[in-house]
Amino acid sequence: MGTMTSRRVLGVDGCSAGWVVVRLTDGVVGDVEVVAHLAEALQDGPFDAVGVDMPIGLADGPREADAAARRLLPGRASSVFSAPPRTVIDGAREGVLLTHAQATARAAEATGAGISMQAWRLVPRIIEVDDLVAAGHPLHEVHPEAAFAMLAGAPLPRKRSWAGITTRRAILDRLDVVLPDRFPGDEAAAPDDVVDAAVCAWVADGIAGAGAVVTLPETTGQLDRGRPIVITARVPPPVTPGPRTHPRRT
Repeated sequence: MGTMTSRRVLGVDGCSAGWVVVRLTDGVVGDVEVVAHLAEALQDGPFDAVGVDMPIGLADGPREADAAARRLLPGRASSVFSAPPRTVIDGAREGVLLTHAQATARAAEATGAGISMQAWRLVPRIIEVDDLVAAGHPLHEVHPEAAFAMLAGAPLPRKRSWAGITTRRAILDRLDVVLPDRFPGDEAAAPDDVVDAAVCAWVADGIAGAGAVVTLPETTGQLDRGRPIVITARVPPPVTPGPRTHPRRT
């Protein structure tokens, strides 16, 4: 008889101390932790898929994926920031671009528009992810707001609000993605970073074969290193009648 192979996936979101990482095995939360560098979380791989809330696939111009995600989020389109151009990421990696002013000038030269300070602050994280993708790790871009909106059928309350956190955690509970109340490094992780990493893990589990996934946009001619530039989301499961409750993991 053959040996059953478990699905092992990660969901990852940036936080002030580095990255929040949620591990799922066959759809169940194994553990949650905070790591300084994403490569640390990949050391106990291989993983079938890794869902990351960070731009993956860069272009020297507007990304169709960002536009598709904004269309899915009426009233919340501002939650999808424009990814910096490939030329900015490469210049920062090479040490040529050291300031936001230099980066925005490079971006304007290449695309006709600068980059936001928010995008500039994320450049080191984007470089981390870009290098891991180039090394062959199965990283996939997920936008948590788009993922939650598909699950709820509409954009949710703002994620840093109490209603935003409780609504997102209730959705995750219904998916059997039950988060622990405490985990290593939890004081360095904002609540919205944790629920975002968790929904990224749920999407990654779909990529690994647990459910149907879609891409934003559905088709695109935009490629980066031969790979389509898309954001991946997961099709919501059928609604089952009756209340469901799950014990909190502590």
